[in-house]
Amino acid sequence: MHIISKSTYIKGEQCVKALYMYKKHPYLRDKLSIEKRAKFKRGTDVGVLARTYFPGGVNMTPASPSLFGKMFEKTMQNLNNPNINVMYEAIFIYNDTLIMLDILVRDGDKWRAIEVKSSLSLSETYYQDAALQYYVLDGCKVPISDMQLMYVNENYVKEHDIDINKLFVFKSVKEYAIQQLQEIDKKVNFFKEITNLNNAPRINIGTQCFRPYTCEFLGHCWKRVPNDSFLKTTALSDEEMFSIYNNGTQDNFRFKKLLNPLSLGMNQIDALEQDTFYINYKTFYNTIGKKTDSIAFLNLLFYRPAIPILDGHKPYQEIILAFSILSNQDDETIYWDCFNDYSKMEEGLNLLTEILKRFEKVVYFSAQNINSLMNRYKILESKEISFKIINLKDVLKESDFYNKKTKFDFSLKTIYEGIFPSEEIFEHSRIILNATSDNELERCLVRDDMEMENKYLQKTYKHLIG
Repeated sequence: MHIISKSTYIKGEQCVKALYMYKKHPYLRDKLSIEKRAKFKRGTDVGVLARTYFPGGVNMTPASPSLFGKMFEKTMQNLNNPNINVMYEAIFIYNDTLIMLDILVRDGDKWRAIEVKSSLSLSETYYQDAALQYYVLDGCKVPISDMQLMYVNENYVKEHDIDINKLFVFKSVKEYAIQQLQEIDKKVNFFKEITNLNNAPRINIGTQCFRPYTCEFLGHCWKRVPNDSFLKTTALSDEEMFSIYNNGTQDNFRFKKLLNPLSLGMNQIDALEQDTFYINYKTFYNTIGKKTDSIAFLNLLFYRPAIPILDGHKPYQEIILAFSILSNQDDETIYWDCFNDYSKMEEGLNLLTEILKRFEKVVYFSAQNINSLMNRYKILESKEISFKIINLKDVLKESDFYNKKTKFDFSLKTIYEGIFPSEEIFEHSRIILNATSDNELERCLVRDDMEMENKYLQKTYKHLIG
């Protein structure tokens, strides 16, 4: 039986209380967002494809967690089986710490250990991840020729079939891992002690709640923080606010004494306490431009597949899957998609260009800079379009828009629900998941969702513009 795994180790690195809660009270975790589900799916797809780089392997994934011990024994036996040269998800346990190695490849009388990442670059967390795996392998006396991170080549360009040998690149991290062995051993033993405590360690809330990942026990640890707490404002940095909070100033009354009465922070506190929103209307009106009824509310659905789908595309290059345009004048909706044939994207872009020429203003909402995307696909080459496209998200950011929900997620959903607190709308990521689903019935839901999202955008715009 193991105590520590890769995921619990990473949690312990971020916050030992999160580690304890995960082991002792996992039912208190926050609900998994649709966006996170989409990221997990992407990572799984890349991991499965990476196996084809080393074909013919034996999959060691156990049918249930109760079989971890048995599959560990089987993995150790396979190391000495000359007929087995590759293993996927090989299981090793050392010092009560379990790892499932993505790929293990025989390399002469040693083994090459490979951890697969779906990203275009490597973070410190990935290095730590690999170092932990090497620690367990070293403890199990597995002769390792190299410990590598396998990730996506940002310069790869698809031509016909995927060239698996060019899609991935490798980075050796063995020397780094060797240097970390003693430190990891200390941390593993410390984390084991944490899990043996009778009660959760007393850890103040702080920046570790969000870095490097948003903690899945945020709802539990923040349950005593009032909904209108100054911690949910954005005018000061998190470091400043947590320092103030953990030094004894935990209510808005005392916090406001630290602020300039005319400051952004004071405006945000007022919005919190009145359960409303704040916006600098002067900046908003100057940025949004002149009023007109000839407005197209644009919902442009694009997808960044880690594994390129179209010839000439790189990993994570956008594919425009669909668009929905709502006319402000007659509430007519125009919809187009290429779910069944991505190669028809160019036809859709030509249609989009012609439609947008009809309007005096085009309003959209996106975390991404759609203008740069439109430049790439030559939509903005038309002088009839380039000057009239507005990203409402950028305008609201510039206008200091704030409500208690935008602290953690500045999205159309949180902005809309801040303006209309009695209503709740769906996450945009739901559309992406359905649009890229293999299930035709789920893809059929996309049109209605995109049209509904455009109506939310229109209602938000009209409310703000007055």
